Amino acid sequence: MNQEQQIATTKAAREIRVALVHLGCARNLIDSENILGHLGAEGFALTGAVEDADVAILNTCSFIGPARDESESVITDLLAAKAQGDLRGVIVAGCLPEKFRPEVEAKFPQVDAFLGLSDYSNVARIVEEVLKGRKVREDSGGRAPQGQGEFLRLLQTPRSYAYLRPSHGCDQECGFCIIPQIRGKQISKPVEAVVEEVEALVAQGVREVVMVAEDSTGYGRDFGKGEARLPELVSAMASVQGLKWLRVMYAYPNKFPWALTEVMNAHSNIVPYLDIPTQHVATPVLKSMRRGGSSESVRRIMQRLRDEVPNIALRTTVLVGHPGEGEQEFEELLAWLEEFRFERLGAFAFSPEATAPSGSDENRCSHEEALERQGRVMELQARIHADFQRTLVGRNLTVLVDESDGDYAVARTWADAPEVDGIVRIHDREHNLSTGAMPEVLVTGADGYDLEAELIPNP
Repeated sequence: MNQEQQIATTKAAREIRVALVHLGCARNLIDSENILGHLGAEGFALTGAVEDADVAILNTCSFIGPARDESESVITDLLAAKAQGDLRGVIVAGCLPEKFRPEVEAKFPQVDAFLGLSDYSNVARIVEEVLKGRKVREDSGGRAPQGQGEFLRLLQTPRSYAYLRPSHGCDQECGFCIIPQIRGKQISKPVEAVVEEVEALVAQGVREVVMVAEDSTGYGRDFGKGEARLPELVSAMASVQGLKWLRVMYAYPNKFPWALTEVMNAHSNIVPYLDIPTQHVATPVLKSMRRGGSSESVRRIMQRLRDEVPNIALRTTVLVGHPGEGEQEFEELLAWLEEFRFERLGAFAFSPEATAPSGSDENRCSHEEALERQGRVMELQARIHADFQRTLVGRNLTVLVDESDGDYAVARTWADAPEVDGIVRIHDREHNLSTGAMPEVLVTGADGYDLEAELIPNP
């Protein structure tokens, strides 16, 4: 293609408006940012409103049944808009077509293209094919994830933070989970590629990098003996000039790399926070979940983290109603949560997946009982959370501002990951705080899951 043809193609692309609808987790958001980055690089106009678009791309989630239901509901809505002439094309990407492609193709034949998981380097070409009225049925979104760096993302988070994944896929075999069936075995990026990604994000003004992966603590095990592991990676990331906060999410409890606590203590920009999903504490349930370990090992690991990292805020998730959890095991979980008092916690009710090992196990309570147990866990955690929040009242804290909202700035403490934890509302009637600011504030009150604060003026 000569230069004149390239200019003409880019001009034509700019006249096409594409909307991306995102569903799912932070890892999925990175995929969405990759899609948008490739489209923007090819000159397509991007819009956040489906009603203003020529083509809509839906990035789906299929982790559990309710997520698939939501994805299919949005597909139905987009196809309705297409039938009414409001859209020229609908493309469905991500986890749903990756895992359930034959089923979703049969159910939604009006979809113009299905794209599984890839680097989405060919997404612009596929949009062009759809606009020509052609159905794209082959999986041609680009290369499969191979551990390469991701540098063409169009960030959809505030400038204050961005997500970064050091690896793709997961080698764990949890009984309730189909993520390895969707995203495959773990493939880690080289340390140099991850550090380069951090440098690129910081150059864009990002203050906090939030590390997300299916299994963060499994990083580098696929490199072979003696190669890089999570502590070395985190230390290299924290050494990037200009990075203010680094936060580690989705750590797996078993085979925890204990050198990580030394690294966390050695770097002031690594926030003393760790998201480490325990899922349960009762040994029979852990065995049924195929999580490995025991009640004793889970308790020991969590306490050691508290002992080795001063002022650490620990976040976990627990899964209730899983096969093997009777009332006795559930009461053991409640008692442990009351005793250990996680600063941050989420709870989920078991959702049987047909292709997951636990999916066909009938040794479980009803879904209604699982939901009731979930409610009891969250009622307990609400009290624990409130008690912790009250310990922050009267303290001076450095926070990170994510947005301004009228006379308030919305920020987070070291103990709060974006989107899943609480916020700090800072009285800012003079509008002195912008996204990415890191002021010192005086915490003046605790309101449910959130904090109220006043700005401490600079001397």
